[in-house]
Amino acid sequence: AFLSRIRLNLKDIALYEITIGSKKMRLGTFLKPRIESGLLAGCLIALLFVSACGANDDKDRGVAGRNLEVHAENPIVVDKAFFVDEGETRVIIPSASNRQIVVVKTTIVNRTSTVIPLLVDAEAVKLGDRRGKRYEAINPFEKSKKINGTLSEGIRVKEIAPIFWDETELPRDFQVGGYLVFDIPKGLIIGTLFWDEVEYVPVDFVDYWKNRN
Repeated sequence: AFLSRIRLNLKDIALYEITIGSKKMRLGTFLKPRIESGLLAGCLIALLFVSACGANDDKDRGVAGRNLEVHAENPIVVDKAFFVDEGETRVIIPSASNRQIVVVKTTIVNRTSTVIPLLVDAEAVKLGDRRGKRYEAINPFEKSKKINGTLSEGIRVKEIAPIFWDETELPRDFQVGGYLVFDIPKGLIIGTLFWDEVEYVPVDFVDYWKNRN
């Protein structure tokens, strides 16, 4: 029964490309002789292991709640974050010399409910440390300043587009996301993104228990 289900689903995944060593091939081409030889289950396990370990292994962290999946890329510390709004370039800088701007690209996925209303604001998401302090996301439209001319990305200068802020509705099997911005003290352990809109879903960037005795 297991192999029968796999054969039925093969046509859905056959066009994906995989890389083995330096050679690329269609997934269907790779799987077909293994289906015929009865080795498919083991091959799929190996492919899933490679995908889990090798694809965006240091970028995307995903955690599933009851209704939502929260995906967050590793936080980026910058001196300036900028975006273009209605043709105007706007810049966000730290509010004080002992603080820093951190941006986190975040995606929310609705897997279960028909439509979920979301309000992304300072109360919805925080950044910090499970063992310490947490800081609210800032409103990028209110905390940014208009500048003349344009900016380009560089060392510690990051364009944040799209902005993830304000109200939206999320239908089932759809996703929404963009950049969240935080103004936090220097030295804070940037360990976890605490999502708390609709449901509480923390996403860890560090392993708090790795060196625990």
